[in-house]
Amino acid sequence: MTARLESYGIALANPGNAGWVRHRYLFSLGAYGWTKVLVWANDLDDALDEAAEWCEEHAPELFCDGAVQELFAEATTEGYDEEEAWEHAEVDTVRTDNGHWFLSWEVSFIEDPTREDILNAQRDERRPA
Repeated sequence: MTARLESYGIALANPGNAGWVRHRYLFSLGAYGWTKVLVWANDLDDALDEAAEWCEEHAPELFCDGAVQELFAEATTEGYDEEEAWEHAEVDTVRTDNGHWFLSWEVSFIEDPTREDILNAQRDERRPA
């Protein structure tokens, strides 16, 4: 379960895991990277899944699931086999283990961000008022 906690503009997805995992990841999500999520996990795959779980509840508009499903359907209609259709549909996306897709250019992260990285994310001047 994820917690809805905020730390000056950065959502804390799973702070309860901080005591037993090796890494933390600061994700910037969305077209302009304005959605910031701090995740604790042992590896990037787990961190991405935690970020997606947080987005399910708080920012589902960041997923491109519908577009991927449409591209898959179009590809199968055009005669692609299932594997080729998924390859076609998932181009330039990041797939999570919990069944969601992000556009690849709308996901960036810093593994084990420093205090300075976090402070810079908090005062991101590109963010609208």
